[in-house]
Amino acid sequence: MATTPEKTPLVAAQQSPDAGILDTIKEQRGEGGEKKDMSVADIIRKSVMRESPGTDFDKLMRQVATLLKDPKNKLIKIRNTVFLMSLIDPQTVEVHTFSSETPNRLVQNYVGAAKMLKQQGIKKAVTYADQPGYLEVAKKTGLPVKISQTTKVVGGQAKPMYSFELEL
Repeated sequence: MATTPEKTPLVAAQQSPDAGILDTIKEQRGEGGEKKDMSVADIIRKSVMRESPGTDFDKLMRQVATLLKDPKNKLIKIRNTVFLMSLIDPQTVEVHTFSSETPNRLVQNYVGAAKMLKQQGIKKAVTYADQPGYLEVAKKTGLPVKISQTTKVVGGQAKPMYSFELEL
C-alpha cells in the first residue's frame, strides 16, 4: 500500500528507434501475459495523459505530494490502479482514481478497494467523473452505487459531472 508517490524520474522512458511494437508489448507484460505492475507515478501519468491530455504532469504530482502531507489523504494501489482517498469525516472518503487497467480489471479493483474501506470502518465512499464510461464500470461492480448528475467547478469552469455514492 503506497502512501507517497514513488521517487521516479518524471521523464518518458527512452526506446531505441529499432524497438518494435511487439517488443514494447512484451516489455509491458508479465510471464502469464498480464500487465506488469507499474509504479504509482507511471499509473498516474498514463491515466492523466489518456483522460486529460495537456495536463502539466509535474504540477499535478506536486499537488498530489502536497495532499499526501495531510494524514487524511492516502494513496492506495491495487494492481495498476491508484486510488487517492481523502477522509471527509471518520466514516466517509472521497475517492479519485488513476488507472491503466482495462474496464473489467478496473471493476475488480473497485470491488477490492470497497472491501478494504469497509474493513477499515468506512461507511461511505463518494467520487465523481465527467466521462460516461464510468457509469458502466460502476454498474458492473455489482455494488450498491447511487449515481446522479451534478455540476462541479473544475479549473474555474462549471462542468457537468456524474456523482457516485457507495454505502459500504
